[in-house]
Amino acid sequence: MKIKIIGILLAVIISSPLIYPQESVDEVSSQKSSEPEVDRREEIILYGIDDEVKTVLSDLQREKIDKYNELLLSVIQETRNTDIIQAIYRLWDDTSYKDGLAVAREELNKVLEDEDFDSTTVQSAIAFIADQKDIESLPLLYKLSDERDSRLAASSIRALGKIHQVEGSEELTEGNEAMLLERLKKEDPIAEDDLVAALIVTLGELRYQPAADELSGIAEDSGASAGHRRLACVSLGKIGRTVDYEIVERIFFESEDATLRSYALAGLAEFPDQDTAEILIQALKRDSFWRIRVTAAEKLAEKNGDGIDELLRYKASNDPVTQVRIASLKTLGLSGESDNFKYLLDFFKNNRNGTDVRLAALSVLTNNKIPGTNDAVNSVMDELWEKDEGRFLEFVCRDLSRIDWVELGPIYQRMLSHSNWLNQIYGIRGIRRNSIQTLQGSVNEMDRDGVDSRVRREVTTGK
Repeated sequence: MKIKIIGILLAVIISSPLIYPQESVDEVSSQKSSEPEVDRREEIILYGIDDEVKTVLSDLQREKIDKYNELLLSVIQETRNTDIIQAIYRLWDDTSYKDGLAVAREELNKVLEDEDFDSTTVQSAIAFIADQKDIESLPLLYKLSDERDSRLAASSIRALGKIHQVEGSEELTEGNEAMLLERLKKEDPIAEDDLVAALIVTLGELRYQPAADELSGIAEDSGASAGHRRLACVSLGKIGRTVDYEIVERIFFESEDATLRSYALAGLAEFPDQDTAEILIQALKRDSFWRIRVTAAEKLAEKNGDGIDELLRYKASNDPVTQVRIASLKTLGLSGESDNFKYLLDFFKNNRNGTDVRLAALSVLTNNKIPGTNDAVNSVMDELWEKDEGRFLEFVCRDLSRIDWVELGPIYQRMLSHSNWLNQIYGIRGIRRNSIQTLQGSVNEMDRDGVDSRVRREVTTGK
């Protein structure tokens, strides 16, 4: 009997719910709600191994996230990993982080003050400064342009050419061009090939007329480096002396070097006081060398004339070389003409066109923010939603995830509902890249049971 009673009591105890004081329950709930949400990316940046940090930086750059830029100021100054340093500068460049310019200038000063420096790091800093067109760095760059290390000198000289276009740079540039010209005259073009190339390009970018005689001599010299001759043709066009036009024109029509001819054609198009539309039209129509047709298609973007749009549309649809077709599509996108926009929309939707050129057309549509793009993409999605033959829809979603255009929001939202986990991820990335807050709730809802683990991981790592 005692055993039976004990058994009954045990059964009652086991089946009864555990009861805690209400105060204890409230304390546990309060503790959970007050726990700060962990930012996984921040943790990795602060404490992760190099490979983890590089992965996070790659994701941040792809999505153009500037949230961690200030935190990366300390990282870039403490790390010796040049891959991480380069990745940080690329992210800062993509997100236009101006506070990073002070760090970049410090790297340049290390060279000038004869401190320990890493050449790769300095070159990354110079590239960042150049892309951001930082006028404040011009005096440092001019000093570095005379550096004994020709790699750093070449990088600095190319940066000067990029920054010169900014308003207010003339005062800092004036008087220094002569120094660049003198260095061009004295450098060995064989031993210092890249440095000489940088000098040729930058003197053209600076439109420095006293350099034209030296550059025309290089362009006409059949014994000079082929690369230097090509660059000299373009720089002569930018400087724009009428007497040099005849030199570059002769090279275009008479040279047997087809690549040199393509650069000469680009140079002809640069001369400000010459009408080269007819030469470009004939080159795109008839020239057998595809690089010349590419150059002609690109340069026609700057020209007006009867029949140019029709010719570009013909080449986009029919040229035997993909690069020519893509160059023609890009120029059509810059035209601003509604007929060309309609052509591009139809071209993208036409499944008889190859994948490469259709994706190129999509890039033109999105880069130029052409009206009707969403409708065209939806049309393709409708066609391939159930069966994505050739993975074309996947490629479309991938490319769209890398575009900065908030108007694509409805397309990104539609991607979230696709059965392919990869397309869902591309939708999440597009929403995050464009900071579309109204769709963030839809992204967060993807972190639930039944959703592919890879998608859920994408949602949580982005928080």
